[in-house]
Amino acid sequence: MRPANRSGLRRFRESFRQTVTSAKRLPMNLLDALRALEHSSVLRDHLGEFVPAYLKLKQEEWNDYARHLTQWERDNTLDC
Repeated sequence: MRPANRSGLRRFRESFRQTVTSAKRLPMNLLDALRALEHSSVLRDHLGEFVPAYLKLKQEEWNDYARHLTQWERDNTLDC
């Protein structure tokens, strides 16, 4: 059995670590995704006139979602 090539493994790990740390993060929720789309000239250029209507529709969806409290939120965060 040959010994493992540790220098190759070390280079791979370092390359992977650099890739992961330099990667952009995905939006955490719909609102963050909508904000990213609104400011993305690349996506807006490719999707064209569809973007404003889509943003408006999804913003209304987000607002509707944000207006509702879950049972957990009622039970654990409200002092009423």
